[in-house]
Amino acid sequence: MRAIVIGGTGHIGTYLVPSLVRAGHEVVVVSRGSRRAYQDDPVWDQVELVVCDRVAAERDGTFGSLVATQRPEAVLDLMCFTPAQARQLVQALDGQHLIQTGSVWSYGSSTLVPTTEDAPKNPYGEYGVNKLAVEEYLMGVSRVRASVVHPGHISGPGWMPIGPAGNLDPAVIESLRADGSCLLPDRGGETIHHVHADDVASLHQACLEQPEASVGESFNSVCTQALTLRGYAELVARHFGHEPRLKFLPWAEFAARVDAEVADTTMEHIGRAPLFSMDKARTLLGFIPRHSVTETVLESIDDWVTANRT
Repeated sequence: MRAIVIGGTGHIGTYLVPSLVRAGHEVVVVSRGSRRAYQDDPVWDQVELVVCDRVAAERDGTFGSLVATQRPEAVLDLMCFTPAQARQLVQALDGQHLIQTGSVWSYGSSTLVPTTEDAPKNPYGEYGVNKLAVEEYLMGVSRVRASVVHPGHISGPGWMPIGPAGNLDPAVIESLRADGSCLLPDRGGETIHHVHADDVASLHQACLEQPEASVGESFNSVCTQALTLRGYAELVARHFGHEPRLKFLPWAEFAARVDAEVADTTMEHIGRAPLFSMDKARTLLGFIPRHSVTETVLESIDDWVTANRT
């Protein structure tokens, strides 16, 4: 199958593009061409690269037609964030299978957990609201056959994962690595639901290769288990050879102790208390994530520590 991957050199594309090539698909990557994939792989030599600044091309109305001229049988759009982007692409296509990367942020806060794909969605914040609007648009058009994949907190070698305090502050990891200490909000019971980028890529590919089961459907993409903040901090402390030394503060005190941007990021994550089910992907596509949540976060952290060790 001739598959066009939009944004194919990022987190997901690093794993997705080589896997598609090895499965026998003809792959074209549409990208700004400003960075390489996170991991080298010789099969990238078999990939056709079309260099395009999507934002600029959308501004002048040429992005959809550029994708269409690549003669796709399927399009995997890893970089669609607004309904306007989706519309411009869809209006240039004609019956292809379009697999779009959504987000668990489209659900809003978890209520009944583990949250399934048929749960009511009440997103807040521009990102989550737009991701839901894209999904609703795609599921309501007939010009393409759409599937949507909703990743959790994408993690993997090459970048810092969301850490035990629900943010990206490297000091949290460094403190746990140094002596097992960590400052957490409230009692550390909120959840964070990671997913390895390799598993997100594999679920996109499963949708591509099983259109009879995936068209018209959305799928959560997370590890089969989530971590609480407390459990995550304990895991990382012991991974580095320390007994956990955790300190808990009411939210107002925690927020006052950390940088304002860090506090905002923490609340963005723990405020949703994400915890999602993977039953639908298993039932319809036979898909089960290969990476456990503990493997996922520790692999990411170890790679980050190695890359940033002084």
